Amino acid sequence: MIVACLDPRCDPTKFFNLDGYEAIVHRNAGGNIRHALRDILMLDRAFDLNEVAVVHHTDCGTLTSTDEQIRTHIKARVDKAHWAEVDAIEFGSMVDVEESVKTDVEWFRTNPLVREELKQGCQGFVLDTQAGKVQRVDVD
Repeated sequence: MIVACLDPRCDPTKFFNLDGYEAIVHRNAGGNIRHALRDILMLDRAFDLNEVAVVHHTDCGTLTSTDEQIRTHIKARVDKAHWAEVDAIEFGSMVDVEESVKTDVEWFRTNPLVREELKQGCQGFVLDTQAGKVQRVDVD
């Protein structure tokens, strides 16, 4: 399974040279593993996954705002009664792409809900959107 950003430049089937049926791809803003956990757990139950690839990319939109800036923006548009709900959301903004990959992989590998075998099969990657090249991130 591949967890990647929904940015159209970050298409795992292209940079991993896959056809449409070789891997399950979960895409969300920033390729955040935490936001994909529910689906990973469900799919692992159904298919006994053996690998999870976390892919973040350069020039990601999640690098442009902090979680607090996003919260402030949303609070300006919603009723104050919903502010606690906004405060509870982890948006997953990033400061450094490689560090965010490491953080996501480490979080996944230490998550008590994930099978030990699947934890060991989790790897991280960074896609350089300018060069179109993906590079493995050493997490160990």
